[in-house]
Amino acid sequence: MVIEPSNCTFQLLMEHINEIESYNGGDQGYLNEIFTWWHRIPKHMNFLKHFWIGDEEEKKAMKTRLFGSEPPVLYVLHYLGLKPWLCFRYYDCNWNVDILREFASDVARKRWWKVHDAMPEHLQKFCLIRTKQKAGLEWNRRQAEKANYTDGHWRITIKDKRLKTCSEELCNWKSMLSHWGETNWTDDDTFVPTNPVIASKPLSNL
Repeated sequence: MVIEPSNCTFQLLMEHINEIESYNGGDQGYLNEIFTWWHRIPKHMNFLKHFWIGDEEEKKAMKTRLFGSEPPVLYVLHYLGLKPWLCFRYYDCNWNVDILREFASDVARKRWWKVHDAMPEHLQKFCLIRTKQKAGLEWNRRQAEKANYTDGHWRITIKDKRLKTCSEELCNWKSMLSHWGETNWTDDDTFVPTNPVIASKPLSNL
């Protein structure tokens, strides 16, 4: 595929982003509405994992069947919200965040873990959860407990072995959690190191 950058096209996209509605709520739907001459791939090639507000129960049931169908019907299952590899094994952590609950599906979560478990062990190591993410997941769980979400996923005891597995220098997620939500806390993952102090000597001393 050859793509030619165009400031004119970019400006067109930005000017109409609030006027033209994406049929699937994402960038793909928006681009398809703009570039109507594109050959669109079938939905099963990139099926979004979501249950929109207003979806009828029949439609939700249809999506759930597709998520868990055996043999698989979907070529690509597009995980929205918090990705399953950023959640613990035993339930979809989107259940614990109010604005992400429309993306929660335990059936789709099981589908991903089936693929995960079939991977070689050396590849599974790329799916470890960072310390900061562990703290964030527990924070979300506590917020769900306070809100007393009726689905009750926040009550499930986490036994995921990745909870006690750490590949970073900072491993104490409980200590990190004690500061979560403070005004001085940041979700910025960017680390900007300070320049090291370099001791210098006059050439005459060498």
